[in-house]
Amino acid sequence: MLLAISIIYIMVIQSAALAEPEACNSCCSAGVPGIPGHHGNPGAIGPQGINGEKGIKGEYGEQGMNGQHGMKGENGLKGEQGLKGEQGMNGEQGLKGDNGKNGLDGIPGKLGPQGPRGPIGLPGAIGAKGEKGEQTNITKSAFTVAFKRPPGRPNGPLKYDTTITNLGSHYNTETGKFVCEIPGVYVFQVTSQKTSGPSKVGTAMIRNGNRQVSTMTHSDTYSSVSTMVVLDLVVGDEVWTEPFNSQYNYYYGHSNGYCSFSGFLLYPS
Repeated sequence: MLLAISIIYIMVIQSAALAEPEACNSCCSAGVPGIPGHHGNPGAIGPQGINGEKGIKGEYGEQGMNGQHGMKGENGLKGEQGLKGEQGMNGEQGLKGDNGKNGLDGIPGKLGPQGPRGPIGLPGAIGAKGEKGEQTNITKSAFTVAFKRPPGRPNGPLKYDTTITNLGSHYNTETGKFVCEIPGVYVFQVTSQKTSGPSKVGTAMIRNGNRQVSTMTHSDTYSSVSTMVVLDLVVGDEVWTEPFNSQYNYYYGHSNGYCSFSGFLLYPS
């Protein structure tokens, strides 16, 4: 605003300057132009102009009319259902083909390597009790003989005077020998006690003339020894006991049977 007033002020001054030379030219010549003056100070701010009137608001145009909807066409007539066709005839069954021949067996594969041994399994449950079996006739063989009386100084096979057991009658009391009639494994046992005083007893168990096992004792009083042997016998084998010699035959005979010879079949073969 200040700039506009300054411009108007300068234009008024210039108009006045131009008018003066025109008046002076009529009677005198022009003078030398003067030195341009300094710009004047800006004029004071003029008063604020009056606000203009508010313009009139335009009216809205009229809205156009909507067009009319077209008419909906009529539905077409539904066609009639066609007739169902007749079912065709089943074809004849074909002939059964011949069975094919069996194929040849393949070549067995090679045996694979043996796997590692598995851990031991848990014990199985106890099975149901089986039915009682029929008893069979088992041939028995067992004997026990003893010295119940003083035998003197025997030599050769010892002939015990008392028979306690002799199942099967396989021990011969006259010879003092057991004779095998049932082949199998047998157990034999002999016990010998010596008389009191300085004496000796040495007893050998003999099988078919060959010494199997032996016992021996010697002291100044009563003493006894015993031994046992298991033998696998066949029919006809003989087993007996006898002293080492005439210096080892001080047997003590008593009703308590301190000297005895026994044998029995463990199981047949």
